[in-house]
Amino acid sequence: MYLDHWGLRAPPFDNAPDGERFFPSPQHEEAAARLMYAAENAKGAAMLTGEVGCGKTTVARAVMHRLPGGRFDCRMIENPATEPVDFIRSILYSFGERPETDSKSTLLDQLRGRLLQRNADGVHPVLFVDEVHVIRSQATFEELRMLLNLQHEGRFLMTLILLGQMPLLEKIAVHRPLAERISVTFHLEALDFKNMTRYMAFRLKQSGAQRGIFKQSALNLIYEYAAGVPLRVNTVCDRALLVGMMRKAESVDAAIVKEALEDIQWKPKPQ
Repeated sequence: MYLDHWGLRAPPFDNAPDGERFFPSPQHEEAAARLMYAAENAKGAAMLTGEVGCGKTTVARAVMHRLPGGRFDCRMIENPATEPVDFIRSILYSFGERPETDSKSTLLDQLRGRLLQRNADGVHPVLFVDEVHVIRSQATFEELRMLLNLQHEGRFLMTLILLGQMPLLEKIAVHRPLAERISVTFHLEALDFKNMTRYMAFRLKQSGAQRGIFKQSALNLIYEYAAGVPLRVNTVCDRALLVGMMRKAESVDAAIVKEALEDIQWKPKPQ
């Protein structure tokens, strides 16, 4: 809606995770490098944690994009909060299988067969499991551990990469046998002010911006609100660009950001 006004070819601050628009801040690059290491060395499990909106899924999708398809078979499960049988079925579906039984042992045999075939083809499967912190079933957590028993000749048949918010750390700690098998971990923090401004410039440039749009006063206010969390940065910047267009502004200043924040934080008055 505001693209023509700002001279953009695409919305710069969409909140949908996009590995191809991955911003390489030092910590996000380190997170990606650690997950790449886990996959390339066929580790059993890795874990990436962080507060909501810090970029965990974006990092995961960037890693999926970087791992060569001829050597890796990357899949993602986005809703793991199911009972063990349904969880295994969802894994099989993600790898292109069609499970036709409710027998857990049969499903595991089918999964093992699929993974063995991919490894025989010279392809290492990598399964990303997002939102692991929402899992409530202790049995499902146990199933995650049991997946690490899928090995052949001393090699893991699949690398399991767990993504989740802070509660995941506590849940994993309770499941010591699983925690001890996670060989690579990293925790994402919010961006500092310098990297937040670099992030904004990166997203704007990728979307076709030919000039600076946000004034320093606007940047200061955005950081005060968003505290460097990319999800919040995207939300307020997107709204500020819309407000700026409606005000026919040539740039986004603090006044426009304030109006955008009032719009975002608006709540209906009680009746």
